[in-house]
Amino acid sequence: MLAAAGHAAVVPRQALPAGLSAREVEVLGLVAQGCSNAQIAERLVISRRTAEHHVQHIYTKIGVSSRAAAALFAMEHRLLGPRDR
Repeated sequence: MLAAAGHAAVVPRQALPAGLSAREVEVLGLVAQGCSNAQIAERLVISRRTAEHHVQHIYTKIGVSSRAAAALFAMEHRLLGPRDR
């Protein structure tokens, strides 16, 4: 039902790799779409600094140091919904 309404599917908590939270998966999806930290902040209605913090925390958890590597991680772990691809 959520997918039909344009919302990303919710992945069960236990299925999330690297200890990522649901919010971090949401941010990771936006990173994979090519969004800047400012764009992430705007879409999620959070401050840019909070978006930056999320991105850096994700990098640490998944062991990457670039947006491209983070996007690859998301694809490899099937964390992207239809809207993220």
